[in-house]
Amino acid sequence: MWDKLKNDKFIKMLLSKLITVLVVASIALLLFDVLTKSNDGRRQIVDEDGGSEYIESEEDLANSRQEARLKDILSDIKGVGDVDVMITYKKNEKTASVFNEENNNRTSEVEGVIVTARGAENIIIKNSISNAVTAVFNIPSSNVVVFEKN
Repeated sequence: MWDKLKNDKFIKMLLSKLITVLVVASIALLLFDVLTKSNDGRRQIVDEDGGSEYIESEEDLANSRQEARLKDILSDIKGVGDVDVMITYKKNEKTASVFNEENNNRTSEVEGVIVTARGAENIIIKNSISNAVTAVFNIPSSNVVVFEKN
């Protein structure tokens, strides 16, 4: 029976089409994987509504949590109101001791902060926001910019 199936042209044609479909599907999956990665290694995911978001690394998640905490703290200050925060980081590479297992330990240092707040039209509130941010991150006030929110 096996010999009969080996010589059947229909079975050979069906098998070749099946192999072709499998090869095309595997190439499509590889392309999808390559095209959804950004240059920094994060994966882009498209939501149901067409928006996209990135799966963040642990460092990015920690930075997002830091922004959220600062936003919560600033919004609790009297007169500030609704707040949005953006923190920029500069990367520092520290080389560890020869006896330490990790040779390169990357840390993020806050470089600058942008704050938008409803109460920022008041110069006293704006100054309070700037002072709070400079105190939290130990950065000069020239690296903190506060804007009035629409």
